[in-house]
Amino acid sequence: MMKKAVLAFVCIIVTASAVYYSRIPTSDEPMIQVASQLDTKVDKDSSRDTFEYFLSGLGEANLDTLKHNFENYNEEQANAYKLDDDLFQRFINYRAALEHIDSNAVDKLDIDTLQQLIDQIKSMQLQFFTPQEQQLLFAEENQLREFALKQLEIQQQTQNAEEAAIIWEQEIDQLSPDLQLSYRNASLLGQLQRTKEMTDQERYLANQELVGTEAANKLEKLAIERAEFEETVNSYLKQRSEIIANSLLTIEEQQSEVDTLRNKMFAEKQVRRVQAFESIADQQQLSNGKSI
Repeated sequence: MMKKAVLAFVCIIVTASAVYYSRIPTSDEPMIQVASQLDTKVDKDSSRDTFEYFLSGLGEANLDTLKHNFENYNEEQANAYKLDDDLFQRFINYRAALEHIDSNAVDKLDIDTLQQLIDQIKSMQLQFFTPQEQQLLFAEENQLREFALKQLEIQQQTQNAEEAAIIWEQEIDQLSPDLQLSYRNASLLGQLQRTKEMTDQERYLANQELVGTEAANKLEKLAIERAEFEETVNSYLKQRSEIIANSLLTIEEQQSEVDTLRNKMFAEKQVRRVQAFESIADQQQLSNGKSI
């Protein structure tokens, strides 16, 4: 039980942002997304959520590209809804500075050490942001982290798991409704994330227990659709690579066969997303010293 609480502590170091389905942008729109975001829309729940959305593409694209995507998005917004470019840059700098914090302290299960870690994070926030900005960006995250620490304290001070669970529920009941929901959602997201490592049957049963049968069925359907799409993309990229490697075809003939294959294997609404995966595959080939 103690280790579960520590996992909760780690999970709320950075709050997860929600994912929403959206249309695929048309070719004349400025690019604001990396490949994995093409079936989503920007999270506008808060400035923090929007910043996190764009930075979630790190790894697929470099930081300059993500900043450019953010700028393109921001330009499209009405003046009343534009975000502060400088605030976004300071958020990036803050996230980079967090990498220098010794997160190994979490593994020590020591209350004092974890409290020092929390204090260090808050101090770092004030190095980059005003108190008002800190409240805007990190109020909920900081509260949840303190609450996770409180959970550890309860578990160390009580005699058994049952007693700890009773006191813990009493603590949750004292929170505001919004914070209760945020903490339970943060905990739920962490638990759902860990089910991805299970077998299909184990994952379904675990999700059913966490969110109920109807939601578990939707999650399972989504997991199947994603797996099928990934399998189709991998098959397509392999066949595309074989076409491009065929020296008997002219460049125009290669492109024509690739277009035909793509249109055969994917729906029109998926084409833009598939082309993004093509670009990633081509970049990987170039970085490996292979011809495209």
